[in-house]
Amino acid sequence: MTLPQRMVLYGTCVVALMNSIGLLVLLVQQNQQCARLEQTEARLMEVEQSSVVEFLQEVPRGAAGLRASVGEQPQYQYQYSRNKRSKEEEKELQQELQEIRQEEGKEISEQEASQEVGEETEKRTKHEKHKQRHSQHYHKAQVQDDMMMMMTYSMVPLPGADGLPGHNGTDGIPGLNGLPGADGKRGRKPPGEKGEPGERGERGEPGPPGEKIQPSNDAIIECLIKSLINPRNVTKMKTTFGTWMKDTAQLNDERIWVADHFSRMLKEYKSISFFQKNSSDTIDVIKYYQGCGHIVHNGFFYYHAAGTPSIAFDFSTKRLQTLTIENSLYNNLAYLLPNSKTYFKLAADENGLWLIFASNVDESIMVAQLDQKTFSVTSYVNTTYPRIKAGNAFIACGVLYVTDTKDTRVTFAFDLLKGKPVNVTFDLRSAGEVLAMLSYSPKDRHLYVWDHSYVRLYVVHFI
Repeated sequence: MTLPQRMVLYGTCVVALMNSIGLLVLLVQQNQQCARLEQTEARLMEVEQSSVVEFLQEVPRGAAGLRASVGEQPQYQYQYSRNKRSKEEEKELQQELQEIRQEEGKEISEQEASQEVGEETEKRTKHEKHKQRHSQHYHKAQVQDDMMMMMTYSMVPLPGADGLPGHNGTDGIPGLNGLPGADGKRGRKPPGEKGEPGERGERGEPGPPGEKIQPSNDAIIECLIKSLINPRNVTKMKTTFGTWMKDTAQLNDERIWVADHFSRMLKEYKSISFFQKNSSDTIDVIKYYQGCGHIVHNGFFYYHAAGTPSIAFDFSTKRLQTLTIENSLYNNLAYLLPNSKTYFKLAADENGLWLIFASNVDESIMVAQLDQKTFSVTSYVNTTYPRIKAGNAFIACGVLYVTDTKDTRVTFAFDLLKGKPVNVTFDLRSAGEVLAMLSYSPKDRHLYVWDHSYVRLYVVHFI
């Protein structure tokens, strides 16, 4: 190799070495600038945070100062000094940013000078620096915008925090007393244990006959009978005297019972069709009954025990009880109803169970109301109507109706609930043979009749 060639090679090596050294120097400077840039960003963050902290600490004080009448000017002086300090710091940061830009300009010129040595290395370095510079410019612009926004909002006064609660006021004057409340319900003592029933007292002497009074129509209008209509023959019996009955209380019981004038056997028919066919069962009621004034009520057969001043009823268990009626006519042919040879006449209506009999004091017609549960008399009513004027009798809706001696017409009526006569009369039948029985049933409001061996039904027509 010749000397000129060596010189050229040496020069080339020297240039390459210088380029390498220059590139190394540029890298070192770039690292330094990056470090300075990071320091600058850290300072910007500190300034921003300190400004925000001061702002948050001073805003309540400034708001409290605004509410006070004294001390308003120092707050705004402090606000102005703080804003001024922020502006000075901003200027210093801007100067540092300008220096960084100048150094970046120098770097660019040096890079252009070394472009001849390594274009490929320069292009790669330039691209990286351009990318980094673009991000730095974007970040610096963002920081400046945040600083401007913070400074702008720091000039706006904000409302302060809520103050402490005031002292409690004094109690007011007490109001007037209200009106007294209504009386409460009276307390009740719990009932004591039920005592033993006392002994039954002796029957008192009958009172004197009552004075005769004029009939009136003060009874309940709906309970006065106007007439009997639609008579219907059911069947014909073999005897002149007797009683045919249905239960006057139990609605669904269609059985029929038939009692002769004097016997202790009672015939029972399952229905009216069995009655018409004469198909029956026989029941022994223990004692003999007499007359045509019997009744079946609520499952019991009530009848006059023959030869005694008593009535009896027979349970389905064949148990018998009797109730003695004092001062009553019950023998020696002193009948209550001579046409049917009856001493005691039992009846049932809407008010319960009744007993019609004749007094042995004045032979007037008496009526006793019975309590079925205790089988006792609850009250007596003296109608003062003579028994010798009566042909037959029945009770409907609390009113006693009595026929004349020929049983053709109802000629006397007495309100048992009010204790006085009522002015009611109506026709019953044409003159004929013996009328053995008249009995009203509140269950169907029909009148049951045994007339000269014929058993009939009449519809009761009330006013």
